[in-house]
Amino acid sequence: MPLHVVRSPRRTRLSASLMLLLLGGSAGAWAQGAPQLLFHVSADNGFTADTAQGEAVPNFQDKVKRVPDGAHGAAIQWEDDGVLSWNAPGNIQAQRGTLGFFWRPRYAVGEAPFVIFRVGYADHSSWDMAWLRIDWNGHGFDAFVTDANLARTRVSFKLDALPSPEQWQHIAFGWDENHGVRLYVDGKEVARQETTADYDAALDQLGLAGRVMAPYQVQSRYNFLRGSDVDEIRVYDQLLDPAGMSALAANKAPSTAVADTGAMRAWNHRFGWDSAAPPALASPTTTIRKIEFADTKDHKQWMWKATDGIAETTWPGVYNRSRLPGRNDYFQLPDWNTYVEGGQQLDLTLPEGETVNRIEVRGAAFGALSHSVGSAAATTLLQRPQGVVRSVDPIPAQTGGVLHFRNTAQETPIQEIWAYQVSDAPEPTGTVKQRYLIDSQARPDYLNITALRDYIDGRYPAAERSTVMALPKGAGSRRRAADTLPANPLPIVHVLIPSGVGDAPAAQPLIRSWAHSWENMHDGLDGVAIDLPALDLPAAKDGLIPLNIRIKDPIWPARDMIDVSVSVKPNEKRTLWLDLRDRILTADSLWISIASGAPGFNAGSLDGAEIRMVYKDRAEAKKEHVADRFNQARDNWGFLVEEHTTSKRQRLYARVYADLTDLLRVDPDHELGRLYWNYISYNSQGKPPFAQPEAPKGVPLWAFRQTEDLKYVRRFVDWWIDNRQIAYGDFGGGISDDTDLTQQWPGLALMGVEPDRLNRSLTALSDAVYRNGMFSNGLSTIETDELHAYEEGINANSAMLYLNWGDPLTVERLMETVKAFDERIILPNPQGHLLFSSNWFGGNKVYREPNWQWQKPYSFPALHPAFLMGQYNADPTGRKLVTGLADSYLAHAYTDDKGRWALPNEINWATGKVRGGELNNGSGGGDVMHTFWAAWRWTGDDKYLKALDYRVQRGGPGALANLGENFVEVLGKGADWNPGLVADADAGNTGFTSLMAWQATGDKKYLEALHADGIQAKAQREYMNTEGHWWSDRVEAPSEFLQRARLGGIALKRNQSWPGHTVSWRFAQPDAAEQVALLVHAPSTERFKVIAYNTGKRAVDAQMSTWNVTAGTWRMTSGVDRDGDDRIDGRADVREVTLERSASVPLRFAPGQAQVVEFELIQAGTPVEQRPDLAVGRGDVRVDGRQVHVTVHSLGHVGTPLGTAVLEDAGGRELARIEIPAMAAPTDLVPKTTTVGLPLPAGNRSGLKVRVMLAEGGAEVTQLNNVVAVE
Repeated sequence: MPLHVVRSPRRTRLSASLMLLLLGGSAGAWAQGAPQLLFHVSADNGFTADTAQGEAVPNFQDKVKRVPDGAHGAAIQWEDDGVLSWNAPGNIQAQRGTLGFFWRPRYAVGEAPFVIFRVGYADHSSWDMAWLRIDWNGHGFDAFVTDANLARTRVSFKLDALPSPEQWQHIAFGWDENHGVRLYVDGKEVARQETTADYDAALDQLGLAGRVMAPYQVQSRYNFLRGSDVDEIRVYDQLLDPAGMSALAANKAPSTAVADTGAMRAWNHRFGWDSAAPPALASPTTTIRKIEFADTKDHKQWMWKATDGIAETTWPGVYNRSRLPGRNDYFQLPDWNTYVEGGQQLDLTLPEGETVNRIEVRGAAFGALSHSVGSAAATTLLQRPQGVVRSVDPIPAQTGGVLHFRNTAQETPIQEIWAYQVSDAPEPTGTVKQRYLIDSQARPDYLNITALRDYIDGRYPAAERSTVMALPKGAGSRRRAADTLPANPLPIVHVLIPSGVGDAPAAQPLIRSWAHSWENMHDGLDGVAIDLPALDLPAAKDGLIPLNIRIKDPIWPARDMIDVSVSVKPNEKRTLWLDLRDRILTADSLWISIASGAPGFNAGSLDGAEIRMVYKDRAEAKKEHVADRFNQARDNWGFLVEEHTTSKRQRLYARVYADLTDLLRVDPDHELGRLYWNYISYNSQGKPPFAQPEAPKGVPLWAFRQTEDLKYVRRFVDWWIDNRQIAYGDFGGGISDDTDLTQQWPGLALMGVEPDRLNRSLTALSDAVYRNGMFSNGLSTIETDELHAYEEGINANSAMLYLNWGDPLTVERLMETVKAFDERIILPNPQGHLLFSSNWFGGNKVYREPNWQWQKPYSFPALHPAFLMGQYNADPTGRKLVTGLADSYLAHAYTDDKGRWALPNEINWATGKVRGGELNNGSGGGDVMHTFWAAWRWTGDDKYLKALDYRVQRGGPGALANLGENFVEVLGKGADWNPGLVADADAGNTGFTSLMAWQATGDKKYLEALHADGIQAKAQREYMNTEGHWWSDRVEAPSEFLQRARLGGIALKRNQSWPGHTVSWRFAQPDAAEQVALLVHAPSTERFKVIAYNTGKRAVDAQMSTWNVTAGTWRMTSGVDRDGDDRIDGRADVREVTLERSASVPLRFAPGQAQVVEFELIQAGTPVEQRPDLAVGRGDVRVDGRQVHVTVHSLGHVGTPLGTAVLEDAGGRELARIEIPAMAAPTDLVPKTTTVGLPLPAGNRSGLKVRVMLAEGGAEVTQLNNVVAVE
């Protein structure tokens, strides 16, 4: 077996003559050697790599094992939900290479595609950050690598016959910037794409992970659950030729690769030197000042990634349903963190008073750059042509204002855009100036540059690793060995400046030196001056020698603090003063990379050049340092927040940790930095200090705090509507995430806060779902997993019904989804049980292979339309699906090893087998409880309550807190559960227990504590949830406890799909909702009590609508509570009212008074859900000359008898009427409509409306859908 090889410092000594030869090595004479093995895992002795130029031990390993029957010795068996990854640096190179391994399916393959191997970017703007992937494509293999401009060089191959589960095949995939990609199966080429590209990138990990392999997560989950077996993983540094590929397939070492005589072609293209040389340095000293943008926006979304100094991140964010070549494939993820119309224009705000006269752009975006100030029209500054990946353009000086880059091709990216002010201003004196001389023969072995050398070795191919030190004059050093420089270098030199000269290596003679360093430096780094020597090299382009100079962030070498391209004439000295981001330096060393377009530029070219580090006053430097570190932290945590990664083995978290740590080092009292760290560390260091707002004199504390809590929710929602929603209707999070965000809208609107505004916002997003083509045949257009299929718009349609009860368009959209689930997804299995038949599906295709036939807890939120239709008109299909699923789940109950009754986590549709332990331990288990609750509500059968009892036995009553109704009261469990809930609240716990403790005792101290916590949490997370740029499905101002208090139950929160509210509110006066505190005590379908306190100075009028109540005649008793005991004191007003779902009664709340209104059912009537329902709504009126055509819908449980349509003027006066014929009920979930015509009168037509009604005023499901405006 091969020996385990680890990367070692190659430190043999060669002769001085050979040393000089190496220093003079020329890229023009670049010689291609034999392919080098970078990485090899045989699995014969474990998962540690046999050969590794980077790290050999896996970075993450879970649910993989070795099996003895590999293609050659042992093999790796990767379970469906397993992961196995190794760090990529050093083990694979992006510019060119070959990856090969033996693979077998292990069990039968079919049309469903799945991932076989992944390599991920070190950072990126795409969600999964995939740089390379090899897949089973349903009929063979697909493979791709991603270029720097986000397009994928992809090949696809179809096998003549599907491989057997036991069949080993060898797959090899090679890539090269000068040749494109080639795919080999069993040593034979099966596909290639011949092209040139820019593949250069920093990579993160490689290995086996189905769903994502990225610096924030390594995961096999959802529909990416399909393992297989692999053996003999090998990575080489070159694109192997046919003989090499054949050797690899025979498990032999290849010795030949595709000849590459164009190394400088890819090199010059990468830096933009194939188009033109950058502007020459005309003056002896040139100052280049980097201008930091004050703001960066795509529409209304903060878009930092084009200006963050990291080449792998881009504007725009990457669309999963992409238009770029090779990106849109069978893994159709939702679009995330993008506007539908994003990527068209990037707006870059210049700081006031700052002047820009040069723009550098890296990336393939082509289009126009313009500038505007205030409301004035933009002036075009330059046109960027197609095909350029790096450009440097002088522009007329612009001071302040906004730069606009208008993208011709919407998704084509900008990796980085830099704004510079270039002048001949002199280098500043500074408060301190430190001088360093580049010495190419000094051995770069100071220990404080080790991390940088390791990074360079892992990031760059051997030819790009020329590394030198710059030392203070007189500093000690050892002479370097020749093998510490590349034998055939490309023209780039990495200059490392040690932070101090005291970090000598071990086992060497003592170097007598002095303490020269910037360690513990008080002042801040202002910039760096570089004396470029007269380069005795031939001109490379336009009579000039192009140079690219980058100064790296000391705590994160993947990031550039400044990146400038300039040119010099041969044999002409020049000095560059680079005024970069101010830094208060750590003890980390500094890295400057200098690349050239001139062959022959090498480590010796810069010998003797002086580098000066110029410092400024700490207080001045602190401003830019703090602003930059905070921007980095908030941007990267925005990407990480969904995963809550806190492992430093995940590099994106390591970077957030480093940025925040450095921020708090320099500014320990940075308020937002402290709040971020508190969030990231899960309050483990205690809550940050917070001063609660004080209640005005005479206002009960519970009432004041409730309304303050409510105001924070409104501020959050208002911010997102005002600052992120655009005309298309979306919020920039990707519509499928935006629909998660807006699940928070209905609850707030039903509490009386801005109901019309929130409904307009919600409607605009709902319309955007359809405008963007996200629905097909009642389900998502894309095929995706069980949870995200719901979030593609099913959730948005469901949310719409809460604020548009009876709207025909909404109801019929929900009907279509229920029908689709009934016919295609929720099906009887061979054992006769009704189960979800697939966990990977869409409206056009359903995958039904065994791996994708699992019913999971996250399948159940998609029942939302069935719940709503079952409530709306007792739809028999929706109710059948819900009760059938509940029955089938109960049929799979079992007794665990402790003798307890339990429900399984996942059930296979075809076999009925279960996996994943018990439901209570799986993700999303709480969401399943809505199904059992609905089944019990609709049937009254107590067998469904056993599932709820099971959850309570495992986690207490709080485990059911996701149920929207007041289940403690409804189930009559107060005597059993309240003592524990009160004790929990007395112990200082808030949340659900607070509300239940108040309900049990009447003591409002529990509510005071509840809302105090709510106010603090919302206040201290407000920035993160708004300007902090978290993804739109990760932001929240929780309102479920406010809803329980004010509505008598939770109407809606994310994935809480059973509407549990008893009442809703609509106020006549603006902002009155935040003025009136409301409590609904002990609600049930037969009785409830409303307690109100108007904190304002004026009376407030409201309409209270009822929802989860029994339709019928109710007694309403109202009066004033004078002593705060929630009982009416003195005379009460008693009257009878009709209450039913969606009906309303008026209430008035006097200022400064506690009022109590008690409701009790007297006589039940006909259930609303069993009635007929005539309906009209938006889109149902069409004006044709003098005729109004009205589409009328039948939405009820039973058909509609004859009805009438009446045309009314603005004052309600009848202008015309016509009979509506009888219609059947939509029991088959197919819309039932008829169209009638009404004559349109001459004259003023404003305010006209059409009203529909049943003959003789017959009762309907709702009256809310009987009127529509004529527009």
